Amino acid sequence: MSKKKGASGGLMPGGNFLKLVPLDYIFAALCTGFCFSSFITLLTTNATYTDINFVASVNLPLVIITTVIIFAVCVATAFLTKCKEIIPGALLVSAVLFGSALAYKGSYLGEESAKNIFMNIGIGFIMFFIIVWIGKGDKLNINDIKLPKNSEWITAGVLLLLFTILVSVASIARYNAYMASNFDFGIFTQMFENMRTTGLADTTVERNVLMSHFGVHFSPFYYVLLPFYAICPRPETLLVIQAAFVSLGIIPVVLICKQLKLTKSVTVACSLIYIFFPTLANGCLYDFHENKFLTVLIMWALYFIVSKKWIGTLVLCALVLTVKEDAAIYVMAIALYILAYRKEYILGGGILIGAVIYFAIATVIVGNLGDGVMTTRLSNYMLEGEDGFSAVVKTIVSDFGYFVSQIFTSDKIMFMVWMLLPVAFAPFFSEKKSLLLLLIPMLVVDLMSNWQYQYDVKFQYTYGVAGLIVFMTILVISQAKPELRNKILLFSLSMSIIMSFSLFFPRSAYYNSCAEKNTQVAEQYNSLIAEIPTDVEITADGMYIPHMYQFKKLYQYPNYYSESKKTDYLLVSQSAVSQNSSNLATFMGDDYQLVKQSGPMCLYKLKTAK
Repeated sequence: MSKKKGASGGLMPGGNFLKLVPLDYIFAALCTGFCFSSFITLLTTNATYTDINFVASVNLPLVIITTVIIFAVCVATAFLTKCKEIIPGALLVSAVLFGSALAYKGSYLGEESAKNIFMNIGIGFIMFFIIVWIGKGDKLNINDIKLPKNSEWITAGVLLLLFTILVSVASIARYNAYMASNFDFGIFTQMFENMRTTGLADTTVERNVLMSHFGVHFSPFYYVLLPFYAICPRPETLLVIQAAFVSLGIIPVVLICKQLKLTKSVTVACSLIYIFFPTLANGCLYDFHENKFLTVLIMWALYFIVSKKWIGTLVLCALVLTVKEDAAIYVMAIALYILAYRKEYILGGGILIGAVIYFAIATVIVGNLGDGVMTTRLSNYMLEGEDGFSAVVKTIVSDFGYFVSQIFTSDKIMFMVWMLLPVAFAPFFSEKKSLLLLLIPMLVVDLMSNWQYQYDVKFQYTYGVAGLIVFMTILVISQAKPELRNKILLFSLSMSIIMSFSLFFPRSAYYNSCAEKNTQVAEQYNSLIAEIPTDVEITADGMYIPHMYQFKKLYQYPNYYSESKKTDYLLVSQSAVSQNSSNLATFMGDDYQLVKQSGPMCLYKLKTAK
């Protein structure tokens, strides 16, 4: 049969239409309309979508009408402009918006790590099919996108600034609302103030005795941060410094992309993947820690490695070592990467030996100043009466099955998904599997231990690994064939954004709200603390200690390391006394008298004190 032709001899209008907007594009436009209308529904409905009763609050006719209108607009625009990229672009944007709304509205505050991951897996499953369709044949024409000069640097600068502001505001709000505790913010607020005034990293609140923090963790890198703190010596400054340093990792990300000859558009996408990597902003909402400075230092070290600048490599690896005694594991992994992946034996071997020697020295220092490194974090590999890393090695060699059973638990598998789903599990796509040596720190630091915080994305133990994962992803993207590269890039960008809305954004909104609601109570607390002389000997509730950084003889109740002693003053909450929390009322006995109360905060004085 012959094809039907019009008067001019061309294809009939229907043929032209389907040529410009094929059936799969029409279906994609319908999905776009559904995603946009569902996104609007989630934003305008207060009910919880995980509850079946949410259905009753949805205006279904409006959803259908909105879907049809957006569908028609997408199809008509694509046809009239003869631009086929409109529909896949609209589908990607609408899917990310809908996925982000699902992640945000379905977030469980306080249980983000465990409960939110399942919805993210579901969203990721759907995004997989969307990205596969968009990536096939480069429907967005990514390979030909041309961006203006310096657009990658302008984007990086804007993202850096936004990250620093948003994270700082939320972190400070949490602090102002008295939601930050001694462990682990009060320790550092007092320590930095002591460093500023005495030059020593001393603290009385970490073990309830005057001691150097280096007796717990050897972190001379803090002295690099001291000049910034000294500009404005307040706890809030530490939180801003932390947010800024994490965001500064975007600079080596751009430089690495340029060194690998990636296009401006791909570089911008990699910058977005870094800044939205879910654990980076989220972990900053838990106090202040040295681990969070690992990311930027590791990214710089890796940049110097790929650009073959050996002096920079050595300097940055040395700086990584100064962050913490166990930071040596990151440098060792980088050294193995240099040896096995890059085949640069002298440099890799030298760095590996240097890291081992440094770790041995740092271990001795921590032991001399305190109780030694925390090998108890690996106590699940030690028989009764055993201690040290040799016991861990013996257990792994003797019972490898036990070793595997300790790593692949439900909580740790969820942690792996949190860390690898945002980058489409890209490290495993590398043709040279020696790249996976960079995952050794994830195994040792996060997965081997049964210390629950080390495999929880709310805490500080993800930062070094996050930097390594982002680097591996960029490396895989740079080496992949165009279609696979585009799929990894689009999926990683989409899921990084979506998963951030499951972690950071709900928590930041909550802390900002708490700070606003608790303004009056916080002012009462601040007023009472300001009245107490900073040279007195005082024991305080852990939630008050971060605000008492200028006190030199400050201790926490309860004392987790030995018996609490009765100091001249005691600053606790009224409810803690009335409810005898942690045996507080029993500890006080009849030895203290109330001298001042401001809201729930009570200041007691020892009756025998002068």
